[in-house]
Amino acid sequence: MIILTSSPRRSVQALVVLCSVLFLHACASTPAANDHALVPDTPPPADDIARGDTDDQQVAQLWSAAEKARQSGQDALALKLVYEALDVSPQNPLLWSRAAELQLDALEAALAESYASKSNAFASPDDRTLLYRNWLIIEQARQVRGDLLGVRSAHRKVQEYQYR
Repeated sequence: MIILTSSPRRSVQALVVLCSVLFLHACASTPAANDHALVPDTPPPADDIARGDTDDQQVAQLWSAAEKARQSGQDALALKLVYEALDVSPQNPLLWSRAAELQLDALEAALAESYASKSNAFASPDDRTLLYRNWLIIEQARQVRGDLLGVRSAHRKVQEYQYR
């Protein structure tokens, strides 16, 4: 690129402006080495959620109906059905996790984090798949809310459950 100006001073100014623009562009488009740690992984597909057994036929039917609604893009109906199932089985960690996921999809980050935390509280310490999934939801919810310190702490928990 050749810069044609009438004076050397203008040439220097133009060159400084050009260098500044190129520098800013490079800074804006090049991720830092640790930026990948702040970008949350996406939760596993909903079909990969931890499995659970229930003897309650009503909960099983509501879960099934909620899954059909979710798969057909009717998230509001799916959430309503999950809430109904939670009325029947309020300490079911899978239901809380699904409610958290649906709230996150609806960009209700605070509710998503709250529900994922409840799921963690009711989950067995051995249910690493569910705990991993819930921490991913918490990490993403904090990212949506702009809580960068919270994202980092949640990411550490994600890694803890992911690699053990």
